Amino acid sequence: MELFYKIAYHRMYDHYLSKLIQTIGHLHAEELWKQEDSANSIGGIVLHICEHIKRNSSRYSNPNIHFENGIEEYFPIVQLSPEMLCETVQRTFDEWEKSYVKACKEMSRIDMHDLFHLVEHTGYHLGQVVDRTKLLKGMKLNFCQNGLNEKNLKVCIENTTVL
Repeated sequence: MELFYKIAYHRMYDHYLSKLIQTIGHLHAEELWKQEDSANSIGGIVLHICEHIKRNSSRYSNPNIHFENGIEEYFPIVQLSPEMLCETVQRTFDEWEKSYVKACKEMSRIDMHDLFHLVEHTGYHLGQVVDRTKLLKGMKLNFCQNGLNEKNLKVCIENTTVL
């Protein structure tokens, strides 16, 4: 159980956050918010990820919290610059990290199913963001070659004392 919490932490905070920030950094504002064929914009997908993370962070401190609406259709267009969107992402993940570490110490505040869904949901939408960026820019992002790979993630998890 403890290992699962560590894996989730490092996958979210050390793996997904880094990939998201790096990917956004390759885009211009127009590219972030462009919508084609009624598909969600890259920026909208990023803000969707952030909203899901914020809701999970809120649940760690208040497990009985109830949200009136779901986020299935929450893909806002707000015209943030890439730098402002990166700041939003960083702040969201930082807040999640603080609330997650605190909740992990109490173990009873994190529902295993919700955590698994958060990691899976974030990974799914991160894949969309990365894929759309690669297609749009005609480039490879080379995460694996630059150290963001499963081997280094495993080493990070094995050598951490965060949780």
